[in-house]
Amino acid sequence: MKAVIAQAHGRAALMQRDDIDTDAIFPGRFLRLVTRDGMGAHLFADWRAEGRPEVAFMQQPAPARLLVAAQNFGCGSSREHAVWALADYGVQAVVALSFGDIFRNNCAKNGIVAASIAPAEHALLLQAFAAGTDVQLDLQVAARTLRLPDGSLLPIQLADGHAEQLLSAEDEVDRTLRHEAALRAYEERVRQQQPWLASIT
Repeated sequence: MKAVIAQAHGRAALMQRDDIDTDAIFPGRFLRLVTRDGMGAHLFADWRAEGRPEVAFMQQPAPARLLVAAQNFGCGSSREHAVWALADYGVQAVVALSFGDIFRNNCAKNGIVAASIAPAEHALLLQAFAAGTDVQLDLQVAARTLRLPDGSLLPIQLADGHAEQLLSAEDEVDRTLRHEAALRAYEERVRQQQPWLASIT
């Protein structure tokens, strides 16, 4: 069982760039690492080495808890290391116009909220960043809301089943075992109605 993820709260960082892929998030040369601890040190390693403005927030001593991105965040390869690196760095949520599907699913599996936001609300988020450098956001999973520094609430969207997965702290195995009795009844029914299948290995 994993921890319940009910909210994400803290300093936010803006990455106003479309199509940030998983190779940028976690460069391929670090895939040889076999433990998740310490992966955050390699988060956006190439972009930081190049001094890109999108990752200037990483120069601050305290990690950004929420990333605000644009279109298609987490596209590219399916490497789960990208999500592990974000989590190890301290990111609790990514709010974007859209996500790569596999990346979004990997987020839910690893306790990071991947929340989509409509263009009109995204524009209000950008205004909050334009108004100040220290933007504090509060995301509530159950309510599907994002609170801005001025107290206003924006609606967010989560993929089907992701809110339940985050709030229940269950993984796929846990959710399957909820139906253990029904699965065993089905297996017994098959044995009785199609006994010839029992001999197939």
